[in-house]
Amino acid sequence: MDQDGLTGEVRLDNLNHVDRRASFAIGIFDPERLGKGLGTAVTKRVLAHAFDELALHRVSLRVLAFNERAIAAYRKSGFSIEGRERESALIDGEWHDDIMMGILAAEFDARRDATGNE
Repeated sequence: MDQDGLTGEVRLDNLNHVDRRASFAIGIFDPERLGKGLGTAVTKRVLAHAFDELALHRVSLRVLAFNERAIAAYRKSGFSIEGRERESALIDGEWHDDIMMGILAAEFDARRDATGNE
């Protein structure tokens, strides 16, 4: 764990009740917890809350294109790649692309119905 005792952070931002959408963000601070399915499990729980409790229609996110681990976890959770914003993030003097991903309530429901456990 990090020095604050936190494993990570997850949130829904930019909640728009009219369009029934929000942005998703997650970060795992504890390197020992990476690669063990925690991010995917938490993502699925937050999506269930977003679609079931908040009645959202859509959840979207942005992820750095080089973050292959995160992209794989998002895809495993049901997100689809919707686009790429070229050279949108300047990190340590280098430009990097952002990948835009999204999931709709009907897509999440179909996955849940197919597996019976999301």
